[in-house]
Amino acid sequence: MAEGIERILVVDADGHVNEGDVDVSGHLPQKWRSQGPIHVTDNQGYRRMLLEGRIWPTAAGPGPGVTGPFTDKRAERRPGATDPVARLKDMDQEGIDVAVLFGTEIALTVNGLMNEDLAAVLCHAVNEWLLEYCSADPKRLRGVGLIPCQSSTAVKELEFLAKAGVASVMLPTNVYGRNMGERRFDPIYDAAQSLGMPLSVHPQTGHDGIPGVSGVMGAGTDRFWKYVYVHMTAFPFELMIAMMHMIGEGVFDRYPRLKVGFMEGGAGWLPYWTERFDEHIEKLAPQLPDLKRRPSEIVRSEQIVVTCEPEETGLDRVLDCCGSGSVLYASDYCHWDCHFPDSVKYIIENRELSAAQKERLLGSNAIEFFGLKNLPEPRALAIARRSWPQTP
Repeated sequence: MAEGIERILVVDADGHVNEGDVDVSGHLPQKWRSQGPIHVTDNQGYRRMLLEGRIWPTAAGPGPGVTGPFTDKRAERRPGATDPVARLKDMDQEGIDVAVLFGTEIALTVNGLMNEDLAAVLCHAVNEWLLEYCSADPKRLRGVGLIPCQSSTAVKELEFLAKAGVASVMLPTNVYGRNMGERRFDPIYDAAQSLGMPLSVHPQTGHDGIPGVSGVMGAGTDRFWKYVYVHMTAFPFELMIAMMHMIGEGVFDRYPRLKVGFMEGGAGWLPYWTERFDEHIEKLAPQLPDLKRRPSEIVRSEQIVVTCEPEETGLDRVLDCCGSGSVLYASDYCHWDCHFPDSVKYIIENRELSAAQKERLLGSNAIEFFGLKNLPEPRALAIARRSWPQTP
């Protein structure tokens, strides 16, 4: 592996920018600028966003957003989250050739807004800023666009993003608590399939609202007042629910060329969830008349992928059970729980994975899922390894 390691083109399938740290008002139509996000600091000193008359994410009480205290292992904010030149240097330090970039503050909020028109103009504003960010190096920086899933303009924005050449389009785990397998979202899936645009479901915390009215709900989060419990449950559980509902309600059967990634919730649960779903179908299939294939068949197809935690164990079993293309590497740069600058190193030094599995997980699976073209030459691993204390 050591001899061939530098030939791997490393693709980060889930990195982040902090669009909330920049002023996107210049991208908003004049009449909407007064309703754009306002940054505030809560009574514990954490940054929040005032939008549509409420604080996002929730600062206190049940289901809070990011809140401490933290240990000294917490990852700190990085300039590269808003400065693409600094980001490219950080990518070299970590060993990443190509970063697929999700938003953060606005991106995780917009599908919970009540005002569909405000959601639409905010999505477009963030998309324009992200495209500018990625223009610093279009081969290495690949954006994930935002669409207002609660709005009839979602398909129009998706079409704009496809023409702009983004790598993927982001979906929430639910909209106002409405699950992503509902027919109301079929126009989005139909357009994504027609355009060959992969979709990426991304969870969040602290964005609960009123069912059917506002918010993006987190499974179980209204039962917890500590962020540690909220983060542990919401990220994997909401992905499990979204995947289950989309499979069960026939989304992947109605749209057999649709590809959907389920991001930032780990991968170890995928074999268990797949087996459990197959078991339920054996006895309860009449309840899901739109499901035409066994869930395991869909999971093992090219239609579904998940991202892993870099330090996660058991990835070899996930790849064996769910398909060699089922898992993508993700850095989560640069959120509090990421492992910058060591996330690629964790994968390389994982003794459970074969050389072929590492190469697929770090690069080729993401290239295939996102359909990435016009790629740079592999070079980041060679740069990063110079600072590693030891190599496999």
